[in-house]
Amino acid sequence: MSAWRSLFNRHQPLLSCLRPVGPHVTHRTAVLGSHSSLISSRGYDSNNSNGDSKAEVNRQLPAAKRHLYVVLDDSKDGFGIHKLDVDDDNLGGGTQHLPEPPLLRVAFPTVDHRAQFAVVGSSIVAVGSCDNMHISEKDDPAGGVLIYDTKTVAQVFSPQLPKGFLRDWCVYQAAIAVGNRLYMFESIGSEYHKHIDDDWWDSGLHCLTADRGGEDDEFWCWQPLCPLPMHEEEQLSPSCSWWWSDNDCLLELPFRADRITAYGVYTAPGAAPHEHEIFVSVSSPPRNQRSATFSFRPPMHPATWIRHGDWYMPIIGHAHYDGKLDKWLGLHLAYGYKYNRWPDGYLCAGKVTSDPSEWKVGKQKLCCLDEDTAAGWIHVDAKLVPMATADQAGTEYCLMERLKPEGGDCLGDGDKCLMRLTTFRVKSGENGEPVAMASRPGRSYKVSRYSRFFEARVFWM
Repeated sequence: MSAWRSLFNRHQPLLSCLRPVGPHVTHRTAVLGSHSSLISSRGYDSNNSNGDSKAEVNRQLPAAKRHLYVVLDDSKDGFGIHKLDVDDDNLGGGTQHLPEPPLLRVAFPTVDHRAQFAVVGSSIVAVGSCDNMHISEKDDPAGGVLIYDTKTVAQVFSPQLPKGFLRDWCVYQAAIAVGNRLYMFESIGSEYHKHIDDDWWDSGLHCLTADRGGEDDEFWCWQPLCPLPMHEEEQLSPSCSWWWSDNDCLLELPFRADRITAYGVYTAPGAAPHEHEIFVSVSSPPRNQRSATFSFRPPMHPATWIRHGDWYMPIIGHAHYDGKLDKWLGLHLAYGYKYNRWPDGYLCAGKVTSDPSEWKVGKQKLCCLDEDTAAGWIHVDAKLVPMATADQAGTEYCLMERLKPEGGDCLGDGDKCLMRLTTFRVKSGENGEPVAMASRPGRSYKVSRYSRFFEARVFWM
């Protein structure tokens, strides 16, 4: 109780207005159905002088409201996807419980306890593999992918996974979404050991998409999530709207995926969906212990990965390009924690191809707070997600942090852990450092936690 009491009594510059999201979160039951387009519809402005009633109605429709989607391991039976309205201020201050039931409960054994969650378009993607401890060499490994469309509430499930995912304890090391494509890096493709420059490693790049049919189809060698109908009169399964890449050449990465520390993607304004550049920083590329940053432009062959230097982006996890700042922004990697992948609580901004010494670290500590440690809380994980909207002057972000009480076993029911959500905008300081400006009241929730290894996810859609 002392930890909770200290949490309410202390003062924090940016986190001083902790207030919970209200309970009016709609629960919708996911249904099975055909998969619709992942690109949101927009009103069409007709130039016809006589007018178009449908176009006029579309012009008057407000933009679809976005929400935070938080994925937690808060049930012994699976994962919960919670939909939160960051503008709902109906309740007063204090730490609250998340509304029940969640938007969607992903129950075992649909995916296993090591499933990972990512987002592409309007869909949340859960990928899970089998428990390697309980299969023999003669067994075929099992797993599956669950795709939940937040707009149509349709679900698609398929047991089709790249072979490397089925044998990888972590499934994949990083996931990067670009348009309707989700790129995933796996680290233990047991059937694809590569030997390059006298070094052995087995990492791979895979892509999941609902948007094939472009000029790069031959490069990716798309395979559907389900077998295509043998006869035209057979009904097409919704799973056939999604495709995995099936190109063994994509496994020839110039780095080990399990050493990825930071990653991001840059898409120039007005560029085509396939015209983007993926950046990856690793702590230990092959043959040496030096760090490195690489980039790759699909659909170029992976042999054309460009090495920018023997250094890594000084952030942890996803790096977000901020067009207003013209810099990449992320959580600063704690000094001395290159292999533990731990943030130190500060923001960090810089050019992706610049040496870490040229990046600027903010002066405000937004997570891993000393006050929390003094109050008996221990940092569990943190995620930074951009909340960009067309009507905002600058880019807005949400920082999600989970904390657990010091000492004792916090796993299981009882809402013994704390989840804190902080939203802010970022501007450049006098010396180019990122400065966070509170944009909405902070919120905190009591949550349960069942896995020591699962990292909570937060998405803005």
